[in-house]
Parts: sequence; structure tokens; C-alpha cells
Amino acid sequence: MQKFYWLIISLIGIVPLVSSCKKKDKKDVCELNEASFSGSYKVESIKYKASATSPETDGTSLFFEPCELDDVTTFNTNHTYTYSDAGTACAPNGDDNGIWSLSGGNVTVDGNAEAVENFNCSTFSLSQSDVATSGDKVTITFKKQ
Repeated sequence: MQKFYWLIISLIGIVPLVSSCKKKDKKDVCELNEASFSGSYKVESIKYKASATSPETDGTSLFFEPCELDDVTTFNTNHTYTYSDAGTACAPNGDDNGIWSLSGGNVTVDGNAEAVENFNCSTFSLSQSDVATSGDKVTITFKKQ
């Protein structure tokens, strides 16, 4: 009986030690703030849903010309942005610039605010509803360069 108690006492002492040595999950925590959001991005994907119940499809050809898919948007730390008609140039050239800000979960570009979705420091998405028809939704995902 005394060996049994010794085993229990040993386990009580060892279990916390072993469990405290367990590796913790390394989840990349990326807070959405101006410093982490700033950088250069390209369009990674464009998804379109004609209605809430319809399947999501590739919306690239509906909303972008092929020459726009290699363009780069750079959000500078001084709250300016540049849109560069990189790679295959469109006619006319699409270069642009302006101002941006981040407040809470919304990015505002030249006065137009959109909710930032799925931000993980290397990609983010923006969605807009009622673009082509009532009830539709376009989601554009950007990848940091």
C-alpha cells in the first residue's frame, strides 16, 4: 500500500512538470495595425458570388483586365499609397496615388472605407456587396510582396 501512495505522490509531482514542458502552439499572431499593414501588395485572387446562395466563382475576368493583375499597390507608412501599373502595362497607364488610413478593422483609401478581412500580415481580403447586381459579392485577396 505504501508503494501505491508513493506512486501517486510521484505522479502528482511529475505530471505538472511534464505538462509544463510541453511545447506551446506557435500561432503567428499578427495584429492589424498601420505598421503590419504597410507594404506592397498584388492581387492574388478575385472571387464572385452572384447571390448569397450561389457558389463562389473566379471573378477575375468580370472585374479586372489581364494587364491589371500584375499591378502593385504600396501602402506607405506616411499614409500615402501608390498604385503602379507594373508588368504588362495597360493602355492608358493605370498609375495612381493618394492617401490611406486604417481605423479599427477598416482601411480607407481616398475616402472610401472597406472592412479588412482575413489579415495575417502576408495577405488580406476586401469584400463588397451589390457590385454588379443586388445581392452579389466580390472578394479580392491581396498578397504582400
